[in-house]
Amino acid sequence: MTMKWFQLSGGAYNDESGPVFSDATEGRLWEVFPDLEVDVISGFDGARWLLQGGFERVSLGLEFRVEKKGRQLRAVSEIGRLLTVNFSVAWPELESATIDQIKDHLRPIVAEALELAGEKKKLGPLPRHGAGERLAIIPLKPLIEDPMPHADGPGDSFVITRELPPGLSAAEEASVLKQYEDDLERLLSEQAKRDIVEAEISATSVRWVIEVPNSND
Repeated sequence: MTMKWFQLSGGAYNDESGPVFSDATEGRLWEVFPDLEVDVISGFDGARWLLQGGFERVSLGLEFRVEKKGRQLRAVSEIGRLLTVNFSVAWPELESATIDQIKDHLRPIVAEALELAGEKKKLGPLPRHGAGERLAIIPLKPLIEDPMPHADGPGDSFVITRELPPGLSAAEEASVLKQYEDDLERLLSEQAKRDIVEAEISATSVRWVIEVPNSND
């Protein structure tokens, strides 16, 4: 659960009658997402790209729809060091698509969503791996001071905070953070792990913000 510079999540849009795709289709999506994350993380200098704006992570949430009508998400927002992209995908063929077909279809969509983030936040194109050394970076945005942070609005998240032992060396801090992440891995359900929207580390503590799914999720 180590926080990476890119996180991919998403699922079927819910209409009034419930999910528009089957559980099996959702399962195939969640098989694809880790591989796509690895492709993006290994293929681009995303961390340096984000540091141009003082960000340390971008989270892409894909919403899959059957029809193009209705609200089409193309939104980019930020909470502290986290850059969030919500992107709507109309793709009725998803229901019968294989894992390989899903990967092939989503790669250009992921690229388009990241291009939108770069445009909206004036980060420019996402550089290929090894090509970002000359990017001008700024200090990370300050940690959020709000004692009750949230994903999209007050009341939609809960927060887990753990204090760091004082006087840690860099090596000791890395070991403690790894232990904290292992503890969180055991504590949270699979759904809750997917709903982590932000992780922050300060000189004294580490904090996770976890979105509470609404009743239609």
